[in-house]
Amino acid sequence: MNRFRFFIALVGQNAGSYLAGVVMLGLTLWMSLSIPQFLQKAIDLLGDTADLSGETFLRQITWILVFAVAIILTRTASRLFFFIPGRKVEYELKNRLLSHLSTLQREYFRENPTGSIISRINNDINGIRMTMGFGFLQAVSTVATLSLAPYYMYITAPRMTLYVVLPIVLVFGLLQTALRRLRREQLVQMQAMQDLSDFTVESYNGIDVLKTYRAYDWSERSFGSFSTTVRNSGIRLSNIRAFFFPILAHLVNGLKVMLLLVGGVMVIEAELSMGQFMAFAMYLTMLLPPLMGMTFMMFIMQRGLTALSSLESIFNTQPGLPPVLRESEEALPSQLRHGLRVERLKYGYPDNPGQPVLRDVSLEIRPGEIVGVFGPVGSGKTTLINTINRYLTPPPGAVFLDGIDITEISQTRLRQSVVTVTQDPFLFSDTIKQNIQFAPGDGAIELEEAVRAAALEPDLLHFPLGLETQVGEKGITLSGGQKQRIALARAMMKPCDLLILDDPLSAVDHETERFLISQIYGFQHSRSLLIVSHRVSVLEQADRIIVIEDGRVTQTGTHAELISREGIYRTAHAIQSDRAVAWDDSSPSAPGTSSRAV
Repeated sequence: MNRFRFFIALVGQNAGSYLAGVVMLGLTLWMSLSIPQFLQKAIDLLGDTADLSGETFLRQITWILVFAVAIILTRTASRLFFFIPGRKVEYELKNRLLSHLSTLQREYFRENPTGSIISRINNDINGIRMTMGFGFLQAVSTVATLSLAPYYMYITAPRMTLYVVLPIVLVFGLLQTALRRLRREQLVQMQAMQDLSDFTVESYNGIDVLKTYRAYDWSERSFGSFSTTVRNSGIRLSNIRAFFFPILAHLVNGLKVMLLLVGGVMVIEAELSMGQFMAFAMYLTMLLPPLMGMTFMMFIMQRGLTALSSLESIFNTQPGLPPVLRESEEALPSQLRHGLRVERLKYGYPDNPGQPVLRDVSLEIRPGEIVGVFGPVGSGKTTLINTINRYLTPPPGAVFLDGIDITEISQTRLRQSVVTVTQDPFLFSDTIKQNIQFAPGDGAIELEEAVRAAALEPDLLHFPLGLETQVGEKGITLSGGQKQRIALARAMMKPCDLLILDDPLSAVDHETERFLISQIYGFQHSRSLLIVSHRVSVLEQADRIIVIEDGRVTQTGTHAELISREGIYRTAHAIQSDRAVAWDDSSPSAPGTSSRAV
């Protein structure tokens, strides 16, 4: 979408309010331009001996008072009609931006850091709000005033008007140079603010690392460098405004001097009456505010157009998802009959498609089955999971639900059947209860049952507020094991056809792991279960285990079958069994007691 069409579309959505604002602003200008005419007649009447009663004079003064009061009402109404759409546009753009960002894939967020996106949501949309509100009001008022006031000035004193208009035209030409430089610096400043915001977010998220390695000096120097760039850009913008704004101020002062010199001579020579001189002075006074505010108005308009370009790049980014086939989505039953099937899946990341992470991976999970996936670090386990749940888009003809290609159905429909618990779960800055009950579906189990099944009860005893305990941003006040178990409880609150657990017990202690394994294998909140883990003990009870090495399936079988064959599964089982025996010989604890409290 072109930014100007984008701008026109936003204006069109609030055309009624803007039209009413233009009408109110037009009435305001009409009455403002009429007052000098009444004043001119009133002053000229003071020297007219023909009207000794003064009725005509009082009538002119009365109209001036009536228009002055009416201007207060119409000016207030015009501001409301212009400012309210600005707020509506801000509200709509933030919602649209969030909605659009939620449709984009992971590749976009790898290329665009979080801080940059936050900066666009805050700074850029605020700039658009100012443009759609105050900027638009000021633009309409400035254009109308600079168009109508010179016309009335010409009617009042034609020759005097020519002296006034010529300097204004010259200054307008000079302003064009300022606007070009202003736009370039605004782009630099917006990018600098995005970089600063991104570094700030990363530093906050990595505060524990900074503390551990005492990297405060590096962090402060880096922040200072980004901050200096923002400051220098702001100074350059201020220099541009500081250079051109005084030119307008000097223009205004020059026009005042010209009015006194030329206009005074014309009054002395009887080319102008005193009433015409005062009316012309009032018109010139009306001309001064838009001239003085022109730089600020143009700065706001330029900032808004620049911000529109920034948002345009986001809205023009397409999700890159294959089209949804309606017949395929309608053919997928609400409850799977045949389960999940993966056929010769091959996947490489977009930034390096020539080096596939997965090579000819095939597996099947039938309803009621529990399938495990085992493999060393970097073998492609998480990539496999992310293609199954379409966090990453698999190639067509590779992953099927009940024989229907998952690339032919919407992600919303896919999420109804497939739920994933990642090894690095995300928690919202809310209570434990709200994080668990985040999105329960129909037929969700009781909260207490999910808490017990996730081995959270011992931890809640250490929290004074229990389930109402605030977990902080991203669950910063909790241990890794506690966050994983809260995510597991959240998944249990949403029944599904296939529950995927991506190394969900990597951060829990051995005793808690034993309890959770019994709960996971015995709980019936999902019809099928896919467990990914590098711990053999987690996969022992699975109906079938798939071993992945270097992106390929190298072994398949039950736990007993795999430990009877040579391979990495058997080796890992021997090593981990020795470690488990050593741990059991130490001091065991009850489930969850090793996790720290808030």
